[in-house]
Amino acid sequence: MNQITDLATLQEAIWENNQRPHGTSQAAAAENILDQAAQLGPEAEIKAVFHLISAYEFSADRHKVLVPFARALRLWDQDPSVFDASATHSLFWDFKWVTTGMLDLPRVPLAAIENWLTEMDRRYRLAGHTERAVRMSEFYIADHIGDTERAQRAFDGWLAAERGELADCHACETARQGEFFSDGGDDAKAVRHWTPVLDGRLTCAEEPHRALARSLLPLVRLGRLDEARANHMRGYPMVKGSESLMHSVAKHIEFCTLTGNEARALELLADTPGYFQADGEPEPRMGFYAVTALLMDRLVALGRGDLPVTGPAGRTWTAAELAGHARTEALRIAAAFDERNGTTAVSERVRSTLDAEPLLDRLPLGLRAVLPAAGSESAVPVGVAGAATIDDADAGGPASGRGEAAAASGPDVADGPADEMPAAVREAIDRYESARDAEDLDGMRAGMSEAIDRAGDSAAPGWRAGAHLQLSEVLVVADDLPGAVHHGYEAVAWADLADPRFAVVARTRLGGHLMAGGRHDEAAPVLEQALSDLDPSPEVHGEGNLVQVRWWLGECAANRHEPAEAAQHWLAAAQVAQHWPDQADHAMLATLAAEALERAGEGLSAELAYERAADLWAEVGDALHQVRTTRAWAWAVRDRDVAEASRIMTGATRACEAALADSTDEDELTELRVQLPETLEQHARLIADEDLDTARFRGLYEGALAEACALASRAESLLREGDDVARWCRSALLAAELAVESGSTAAGLELVAAVEARIEGDEELSGFGGHAGWIRDQVSA
Repeated sequence: MNQITDLATLQEAIWENNQRPHGTSQAAAAENILDQAAQLGPEAEIKAVFHLISAYEFSADRHKVLVPFARALRLWDQDPSVFDASATHSLFWDFKWVTTGMLDLPRVPLAAIENWLTEMDRRYRLAGHTERAVRMSEFYIADHIGDTERAQRAFDGWLAAERGELADCHACETARQGEFFSDGGDDAKAVRHWTPVLDGRLTCAEEPHRALARSLLPLVRLGRLDEARANHMRGYPMVKGSESLMHSVAKHIEFCTLTGNEARALELLADTPGYFQADGEPEPRMGFYAVTALLMDRLVALGRGDLPVTGPAGRTWTAAELAGHARTEALRIAAAFDERNGTTAVSERVRSTLDAEPLLDRLPLGLRAVLPAAGSESAVPVGVAGAATIDDADAGGPASGRGEAAAASGPDVADGPADEMPAAVREAIDRYESARDAEDLDGMRAGMSEAIDRAGDSAAPGWRAGAHLQLSEVLVVADDLPGAVHHGYEAVAWADLADPRFAVVARTRLGGHLMAGGRHDEAAPVLEQALSDLDPSPEVHGEGNLVQVRWWLGECAANRHEPAEAAQHWLAAAQVAQHWPDQADHAMLATLAAEALERAGEGLSAELAYERAADLWAEVGDALHQVRTTRAWAWAVRDRDVAEASRIMTGATRACEAALADSTDEDELTELRVQLPETLEQHARLIADEDLDTARFRGLYEGALAEACALASRAESLLREGDDVARWCRSALLAAELAVESGSTAAGLELVAAVEARIEGDEELSGFGGHAGWIRDQVSA
C-alpha cells in the first residue's frame, strides 16, 4: 500500500482495499488506512473510520465494529460540521446494524447492546429522526431474548412510527414483520403480509429471496402446497451458495426435509459445504446445524443412517454420525447465546427445529426424489438445478418432432395384464377407453381419475406414473392446466421409483405444462434434470425431446435476463436440428440465438447468427420470417458498418417485394403489405438516425439524406390509402421530418398539414400532434 498523504491518496487506498476479498486481510488493511488517515485531520479520519466499519462488517472480526463506531461518534460530538451528507447518513444508518448486529455474537454482553439501543434512541431524537428504526431494533433484541411482551410493544411501535430516511427498505421490513406473525402462530396473516414482496411489488437486493424462504412452511401448514412448491423452486436459485443468506438456505433444507423430499434436501446440503466452517458467524451457523441435524435424524428414521453425506471438511460422514455432531453444535451455540441473554429462548427455538415432525409424507417437486441405494459411493443423489420457459401452445418448440421414440410415451395403463388389475380398476379403464373413442374429455378425466383412486397404494409405481401422465395430458386438452400440472408432478414422482427413462419423459411433459402456465421458475430445475438424463438416441428419448428441452431452457434463461445462457441452449439445440429434413426449427433457433447474442453484447456472433437465420428462412420459404430476420441483421450490423447495414436492409426489401409478387396466400399477402412499408421506414431510420452528422463529416450527407427521404416517401405512399391511419401518420411524419432536413420544406409542411387534418378531432390520434408541432418549430427556427 502506498503512503497516504492527502484525501486523494486516501480515496485511492480505500478503493484498492475494496477490491480485495472480504475477510480479515481486508480488515487489517483498513486498520492501517485509518492509522495513516488520522494524521491528516478529521475529514480523512471520518472516511477511513467508515471504511473500517464496512470491512469489519464482512469479516470474522465483526465483533470489533463497536470500537470504530464509537470513534465515529466521538468525532461527531467534537464537530458535526466535518461530516458531509454521506458521512452523516452513514453514522445514523450504521447505528441500526451496529446495535442489533451484535445480537448475533454471543461474546458481546447484552448490557452493552441495550446501552447502544438507549444511545441510538437518544441521538435519533436529538437529530429529529423518527423512532421507527429504534423500535425495530428494540423488537429484534426483545424477540431474540424471548421477552414476548416487550417484543410485541416494540413491534407495534415499529409499525406505528412514521417511515423516515433511516427506516430499513420496505421489502426487508415487510419480510421480517411477516415472520413475526408466523412465529406467533398466524400463518395466514403472515402470508398476507408477505404478498407485496412475494408478488414483486416490493423488492431489494435480498428480497423476495428471504420472504420466499420464510413462506415455505407456513404455506404447507395452510395447505397451499402449489404455492409452497413454487416458492421453493423459484426461491432456492436466488439464495444458493450465498453466505449472507444462510438462514434462507436453511429454510429451504428444512422445507424439503419436512415434506418427504429428503433427497432434495441432501442436494441442497451438498451445495453449501462452506456453511460448516468453524469461523462462520455463530447465529446463522447455529440455524444451519439445526436443520442439518433435523435432516440427518430423518434419514436415520428412514433406515438410512449409514448413508454417506456431506459434512464438515476433514473426514467422511454418515447420516447417523452427522446427526449427532450437528445436534451437539447447534445446542452448544444456542447455550452460549442463552448464557449471554440470561434466558432459554434461543435453545428452545433450536430444539423446536430439531424435534419438528414431517408435515407431509410427500410433496412432489418434479425433481429426483429417490435416495441413493444402500452402499452407494455418492454422498448425494446426482442432480442439476437450472432454467426454462415457453408456452408449448405457441410456436415455441420443435415443429417436426423428429426423433420422438415410441418409448417416450411411457407405459400405457390400459394395456396392463387384465388378470393383474382389480376388477374395479379394469372397469374404470374401460370407461376411460370408451370415452377416448368418443372424444369425450369429461368421460376420459372421470375414468382415469377413478382408476387411479381405485388402484390406490397397491398399484405398481410404473402403472401409477403412466396413469397420472395420461390424466395430465387429458387435462391439458380440457384446458385444466393446474390439474395437468398436479398430475404431472405425481407422474414424475412415481416414474422416479419405476423407470429412469420414463422419468425423463414425465419431467419433459411436466416442464411443458409449467411453462404453458407461465410458471418458469418451477419448470427450470425440472427441465435441467430432464436434460441431464435425456438420451437422444431414437430408441430411447429421441432428438426431438432433446431439442425441445434445450429450447425451453433457452426461454427460461431469457426470462431470467441471462441472454448468454439462453444463446448457449438455443445454439446447442440448433446444432441438433440442423440435420432435420424440415429446417423450420433450425431457422427459429438460429433467430432466437442471434437475438440473445445481441442482447449479451456479442455483436459479431449475433451478426453471423442473423445471417444464417435469414438464409434458413429463405430456404424454408417463410418470407415473413426472412424479412423480419434480415431487418434485425441489418440493425445488428449498423453500428459497425452503416453501408453494409443499408445493403442488408435493401435485401430485406427485395425479399418482401419478391414474396408479394409470388405469394397466393391472402393472409400472407396481407401481412407482407404491412411489412414492405415497415422495411422501407426502418431502412430510412437506419440511414438517418444519428448518422447524418457522420455523413456530413465524410462528405456523404446529401446522398445519405436523399436516400433516406426516398425510402420514407415510398413507405408513406404505400400506407396512404390503407386503413391503419395511425401507422400512416407515423410514416408521414418521418417523411416530413426528413424532407424538411433535406431542404424540401414545402413538401415536408404539406405532409404535416395532411397529418394534422387527418387527426383533427380524433383523441386516439392526438399524440401525433406533438410531433407535427415539433417539425413546424424546426422550420420556424
